[in-house]
Amino acid sequence: MTLRGRFLLVMGLLAMLFVIVAAKLVEIQVLEHSRWLKAANQFQVREMLQSYPRGRIYDRNGLLLAFDVRATSIALDNFHMTRPELIESLFERYLKLTPQAARELTYREGYFTWIARKVDPDVAQALQREAEAQGIKGLIYLPEWKRVYPQGNLASNVIGFAGLDNLGLEGIELSFDEILKGQGEKHEVVLGAGGIILQDRVIEPGYPGADLYLTLDAHIQHLAEEAIYEGVQRYQAKSGFAIVLDPQSGEILAMAQDKTYNVNDFEHSSSLARKNLAISQLFEPGSSFKVFPMLAALEAGAIGLEQRFDGNEPVVIAGHAFHNSENKNYGSITPAEIMRDSVNTAMIRVAQRLGEEGLYGFLKRLGFGEKTGVRLPGEESGTLPHLEDWSALEIGSIAIGQSVSVTGVQLVSRYAALANGGWLRPLKIAERIVPPPGVRRESSELPTQSLRLPADGRITSPGNLQALTDMMRLVVEDGTGILAQIDGFDIAAKSGTGQKAVPGLGYVKGKYTSLFAGFFPASDPKYVILVVFDEVGAKLYYGGQTAAPIFREIAQGIIELRHLEPTKDN
Repeated sequence: MTLRGRFLLVMGLLAMLFVIVAAKLVEIQVLEHSRWLKAANQFQVREMLQSYPRGRIYDRNGLLLAFDVRATSIALDNFHMTRPELIESLFERYLKLTPQAARELTYREGYFTWIARKVDPDVAQALQREAEAQGIKGLIYLPEWKRVYPQGNLASNVIGFAGLDNLGLEGIELSFDEILKGQGEKHEVVLGAGGIILQDRVIEPGYPGADLYLTLDAHIQHLAEEAIYEGVQRYQAKSGFAIVLDPQSGEILAMAQDKTYNVNDFEHSSSLARKNLAISQLFEPGSSFKVFPMLAALEAGAIGLEQRFDGNEPVVIAGHAFHNSENKNYGSITPAEIMRDSVNTAMIRVAQRLGEEGLYGFLKRLGFGEKTGVRLPGEESGTLPHLEDWSALEIGSIAIGQSVSVTGVQLVSRYAALANGGWLRPLKIAERIVPPPGVRRESSELPTQSLRLPADGRITSPGNLQALTDMMRLVVEDGTGILAQIDGFDIAAKSGTGQKAVPGLGYVKGKYTSLFAGFFPASDPKYVILVVFDEVGAKLYYGGQTAAPIFREIAQGIIELRHLEPTKDN
């Protein structure tokens, strides 16, 4: 072949190669452009959310209950990593992973594998320094925030906790999540080989969450928690809780129980320990409920203060006999004496004077059988049988706190109405919201609650309320509540011992709810306290014998804490 022929052959081959390459480029860059671009983006472009800190939570006095600290989350680009055997060792030493877990995470297929979330920054930096020194590539370090609860177990069942993704999961953290969580900043990140960030662009700005001040008083919460825990141990109860309320504002000052948990280590807590008993535990209130039928009868004009009722037993309704505690007979007694000695039979006779419609209507007006609307997740509504479903026995059983169930928040809020002049106030657990600097929220007002108030907001007249308060004073001065007495302070209260029913067996001997509810100073109430014990195991199980002394301890603690002046002569 001549030189010219060879030249033409080579040029022809090169031309063919150029055409082939050009055609392939057209196929990739034009015809299949979207497919390859999608694949490239899948491997190299990521949308990542940079979290902002949640709002802090304070008690009413500014004590810090929850806040965020900086943390680092660690991930791995398994396809671009180098020196995997050294990576395994780093995971074991710095992140305390087991050899098996470290190996599984290291050799998992993918471009992004979470290794550890919210690691202490010092630990993450030490790991990163060693990885860089050994030439390891593929590790990804992402700044995040970690929730910290500096008071540990204090009010844990109220505060709740936020999870790994910075979302509230229980308690205040859940019910006020929209206020506390803020908004994360969305980034579009281009990753190069080894997980190196080549480009980082903000596509949606974020902002931190708002701070939240609770109505809780950490000092009162602490003393209430100590008292209720000691009471559960002393009286061998299955559980116990206490609530302290400001009757004028409806603000919850303490919501304590014996079962708590370390919120900083919530992953190792049980659902039983996390349960908020004050809003979720239903119980029959027993004799503590008698104040409401008594007030209903006074308000309706069905009875007089000097009127006398038969306090002997039994009262027989539809063939069923109602008895007094320990089968005592009390003879002819006044309404004040009925309350003082908690006489079942005489109380039933008062309710019979009032009638079924009068009793049901008043209790419905008070909101029994409905949720209070307090901003805490998991609240139960309690039960009040509809009048149409009443048998002949309900007039007797409900008058003495049976056949009706309540929660702690429901009962204490109704006692608050007795203390504040007859006004049924919505309960408050949060005091105010403070937005972060430079961030405008639609509203910094706390949402209103769903409690349905009476038309005029008042449940009774001042005169009848004063008469009932005097009866409740007598309970503490010379009745079933004498163990709640505090020198120099007048206290109005009522004890209760509710029988517990077992499905299929009815009321079972030995299973009781022991409680005590009241307010002080009775002449100018500042505090309402409810103490409840479930299934006291001690020999003495009445509410006046168990819950009343714990009521006294909490009240005494508040008096000393707030330096309250005595309200009466000893």
